[in-house]
Amino acid sequence: VIDPLSGIGNIKFGDTAKSVKELLGSELYYEDWMGGNLEDFLFYKGLLIGFRGEHGDHPNDNSEVSMIIIKASIYELILWKEIISNFSKKQLITFLNKKGIRFKELNNNTLQCTELDMNFYFDCNLLLDEVFVAFPQRKKFSISKTHPNQFELFVSVKTELGLHTG
Repeated sequence: VIDPLSGIGNIKFGDTAKSVKELLGSELYYEDWMGGNLEDFLFYKGLLIGFRGEHGDHPNDNSEVSMIIIKASIYELILWKEIISNFSKKQLITFLNKKGIRFKELNNNTLQCTELDMNFYFDCNLLLDEVFVAFPQRKKFSISKTHPNQFELFVSVKTELGLHTG
């Protein structure tokens, strides 16, 4: 489960690097899409977890989760009970409009939600490639279980990561 207000599965914004390593393991898995300069990150297959706080070559045990990037090709992403992993950009735009979520196009390959710290990135064929979720910084709105525009992103995560949907 990814919730832009709290985190992914058992990994919550504000959790320490130590607790993430206890959950996912301390062995890191680098992939080319992750790029360089990963001093603030722990990285696993299809999953990049960013941290804030003190760090050296990697986050120290007390650094806190502040962002997550997840690959749609590795995980089944479900948004409002609909699988979006294989969505095209056009399908996702239609879906977000239908749900009343405001967004803007940053470029041909990126949609940015304007009221949530969440971006959708698309590959060269304009198919969903990555979802970025950051620790909510905006105080313009609140989302609760009783709010009609409640937002949750559910993710079925492969069992080798030890994360399960709820």
